[in-house]
Amino acid sequence: MKAFILLPLAAVLATAPVAGATIQGLFNTGTDANNVALVGGNGTVDPHYSILSSTSPGFAGQQAVTFNCCYVADDANSRWISLSGNGGPGSNETFYRLSFTLSGLNPNTAVITGRGGSDNAGRIFLNGVDTGIDINGFSSLVSFTINSGFVAGVNNLDFRIQDFGAPTAFRIDDLQGTADVVNAVPEPATWAMMIGGFAMAGAASRRQRKAAIA
Repeated sequence: MKAFILLPLAAVLATAPVAGATIQGLFNTGTDANNVALVGGNGTVDPHYSILSSTSPGFAGQQAVTFNCCYVADDANSRWISLSGNGGPGSNETFYRLSFTLSGLNPNTAVITGRGGSDNAGRIFLNGVDTGIDINGFSSLVSFTINSGFVAGVNNLDFRIQDFGAPTAFRIDDLQGTADVVNAVPEPATWAMMIGGFAMAGAASRRQRKAAIA
């Protein structure tokens, strides 16, 4: 009987999730490896945001660069980014991409929050799917939450920025996310179940010994 009790407990231990693990690889625009604002003037290369495509030729495949001419001020945690150090060319549609991983995390429990702005109109896509979230305007940043559409492994956040006249830029700040970890240390409720199971196993073992003696 003890073996039958311990085996389910081992299964619970192996699959118990831990809520609220931090999603790695989420960076604000215009930051370094520590998510601190890049040092330097306009044109400093952003190591995390690439230019996926643009109706202005010659930019696809390059990294975005910092640019702020007249928008809400940059801060210690993020900077505005664009196609070039002068914010040009304008009058285009550009997709910027940030990739991150959910390796070891449950994609069904992932949630990402942040704030964003754009010159002129911004839209967020997750893994190629339109989230319906707009980040329009450059005089303030708009809060957003994404809680569906994630997949196991590598995920892509794409930002479609539509510009109606140079310059053009966009910004993401306070980007962060959490998801449950699978196959990790159990939560307190799971430990309680395990302890109860061990007690049952011990009682069964004692009964077996008494029966053998009798």
